[in-house]
Amino acid sequence: MKRLTLLALAAAAGTAAFAAPLKGDVAKGKEIATKICAACHAADGNSSIASYPKVAAQHSAYIFRQTKDIKEGKRTTGASATMAPLVAGLSEQDIANVSAYYAKQQAKPGEADPKTNPELGAKIFRGGIAEKKIPACMSCHGPAGAGMPGGGTGILAYPRIGGQHASYIVSQMGLYKGGQRKNAMMSDIANRMNDEEIKAVANFIQGLR
Repeated sequence: MKRLTLLALAAAAGTAAFAAPLKGDVAKGKEIATKICAACHAADGNSSIASYPKVAAQHSAYIFRQTKDIKEGKRTTGASATMAPLVAGLSEQDIANVSAYYAKQQAKPGEADPKTNPELGAKIFRGGIAEKKIPACMSCHGPAGAGMPGGGTGILAYPRIGGQHASYIVSQMGLYKGGQRKNAMMSDIANRMNDEEIKAVANFIQGLR
C-alpha cells in the first residue's frame, strides 16, 4: 500500500510513471547533440538562450520522456513546435543516447539578480509559503535544485531545476497556472502563487549552484 501511494504521488508531482528508457550510448549521443540539439541547448547543455532550458546534468529519464512526448505530440507548449521536426527522425535509442550524453555534462550555475527579491525567493524555495499551503521547492527538487529521481523504480519524480534560466521557469509556471502544461501538483502550486512570488523564486533558482 505504501509503495502504491508513493508511486501515485510521483506520477502526480513529476512527469509521469513510465518504464526506464533504453541504456544510452554517450558517444553516439554527443554526435546527435552536436548535429541537432546544440543550436538551442548548446553542445554541453548549458544553453545561453533563455527561452531554451539548460539540460546539462538533467536526469536522463527526464530528457528522454520530454523529448519523446514532444516527438509524439503529447507536449506542445513553449518551443515544442520548433523542436518537434528536429526530433521527428530520432529513434527511441537515439533519444536515449542524447539523453545519456546531456545527463553526463557539467551544469554551469547562473546568477541571481539582486534586484529581484532574492530573499523572498530563498524563503519560498527553502520553506514554502505556509499561509498559502505552498510547500518548499526543495522538498521535491532538493536543497540545490538537483532534483530527485524515483529511487530506481523507473519513475523520475522531480527534475533538476538548479541554475535554470529564471525566465524559463516563469514561463513554465505560467503554463502550469493556465493549464497548458499538465501536472496536478505543479498546477495547484502555481495557481496559489502571485507573479512576484514566482519571479522571486525563479530568480533564486537561477542562482543555485
